[in-house]
Amino acid sequence: MARFFKNAFSDYLITPEDSRITPDGLVLDLRLPWYRSLPLSVVMPTQLVVDGQTVPLDGATVEYEGRRYTLAELPEQTGVSWFIQDSVLLHVPTPQPLASGPHHVVVTLNLYPPYIPMLTHVTRGDAHVQAA
Repeated sequence: MARFFKNAFSDYLITPEDSRITPDGLVLDLRLPWYRSLPLSVVMPTQLVVDGQTVPLDGATVEYEGRRYTLAELPEQTGVSWFIQDSVLLHVPTPQPLASGPHHVVVTLNLYPPYIPMLTHVTRGDAHVQAA
């Protein structure tokens, strides 16, 4: 059974002031919920809920240092480290634009630290993100 942990290593998993809703979907600024840098290969967004409705992560990408990776490509990124001071952008297309105003966004992120075998660190963060 998965246990959800508070993101104790950063004030937010989702940084609301740097996240945005576009006509194509969501761009969520995520902070690493871990005490040290990790390769992108051990990071996986697993769920997105907007206003109580699950949004599929089909077509989602993670952007780091100007490069985008599909979720399927993340496990191959053993040489790309997500440093604890940095954010990644989670780009998630939506089937239709979200209405103007604030939206409650919840992201679940799994980490599989390479030096702790069998651990899945599950963090869930939420924020209110404004659509124009």
